[in-house]
Amino acid sequence: MNLDEKKLFCQLKNGSSNAFEQLYVAYKAPAFKFCYSLLKDRDEAEGMVQDVFLQLWVKRSRLNTEASFKSYLFSCLRNKAYDFFKLVKRNESLKSDLWQRIKLLQELDEEEDETLVFESLKKAVDTLPNGRKHILQLRYEGGKSYKEIAEQLNISIHTVKNQLIKAKHHLKTHVDISLIMVLIFSIF
Repeated sequence: MNLDEKKLFCQLKNGSSNAFEQLYVAYKAPAFKFCYSLLKDRDEAEGMVQDVFLQLWVKRSRLNTEASFKSYLFSCLRNKAYDFFKLVKRNESLKSDLWQRIKLLQELDEEEDETLVFESLKKAVDTLPNGRKHILQLRYEGGKSYKEIAEQLNISIHTVKNQLIKAKHHLKTHVDISLIMVLIFSIF
């Protein structure tokens, strides 16, 4: 460390803005090159140099002027860069954790939505008259055709159709349509 630098460092500690400015002008470019070599980002490197010099000014009364200013400055820059890398790593980890939680919540929401739809449908089906309910179950749970239902229950195909139309109308009025849409969209 040359005599002027040591003198400027001591003056900075005593609050000399002129000494601060001279040190800043002398070390701004090498400090930027150092930070840029670590960060590979021009804006981050410039910001980091500004932050470190600002901290030097703010904490000037506590500076250890026995050390070399250059060594002190580059130690501060290196530590700031390490802190930055730790923060980036932590943020990436937090982002990854957040995405995992979002995916889990979406899966849970879809399962809850499907459960709500099925519960709502089941309640609506349970309120149907027994004959209509039986025809609906034969058609959709049993997979039977209108003709097979008519033959099994000894009724006309026209009656089967009418009962299914009435059952569907009942379900439409007793099941929240938004729940059905959620189920349809989650399936597709």
